Amino acid sequence: MCGRFTREYSWRQVHDFLDLKFPEGVVTQSDPELDRSYNVAPTQPSLIGSIDEDSGGLELVARRWGLIPHWAKSASMGSRMINARSETASSKPAFRVAFSRRRCVVPVSSFYEWEKIEGEKRKQPWRILRADDEILLFAGLWEPPNEHAPDGSFTILTTEANAFMGEIHDRMPVILEPEDIARWCDPNADKAAAGNLLRPASDGVLQRHPVSTRVNSPRNDDADLVQPTG
Repeated sequence: MCGRFTREYSWRQVHDFLDLKFPEGVVTQSDPELDRSYNVAPTQPSLIGSIDEDSGGLELVARRWGLIPHWAKSASMGSRMINARSETASSKPAFRVAFSRRRCVVPVSSFYEWEKIEGEKRKQPWRILRADDEILLFAGLWEPPNEHAPDGSFTILTTEANAFMGEIHDRMPVILEPEDIARWCDPNADKAAAGNLLRPASDGVLQRHPVSTRVNSPRNDDADLVQPTG
């Protein structure tokens, strides 16, 4: 799963990174710059990249983390929909329309995962990031604004863990490579072809280091959270 991540980039860095991969697309800034965050938690806003219907290019917008469909009875539903299992997202009522029409990419700098320690109640938090220190690109789904989510919302797709992540958890976010994003985000792309991208990351893509349990509280949000411990 993915329950916390970091946003240590500027909007311009994401723009430039994705623009290099979409030389013919149009990338626009629809929302003000987001502050850096070292502990982005569910219900908070973050950037996603999705296809703009007018330009056909990749558009960066800020949406609330935790999918809230138009038929939701309250915003609280979003806190239970921060992740969607990629194996069933295309058929689950909460996700199937978004899977068909509203696929997106969620750029993050790193994410956290908690490892169970045998014989102890505590869990060890780890920071996971790309081995090449580039921006991580998660596969996601989004919903447009509605009464419970005025700025729209999104969820992050997960898959079974690869060998690297399996040492600490049995699930992981679906990580896309830049060359995959056009196929994933295009609402006209074949769903089966897009679904083929929903797989564990290849070996060697990620690195990790242990971090302080201060990250357990979403109230803590400072650069010390990402520093290695031990």
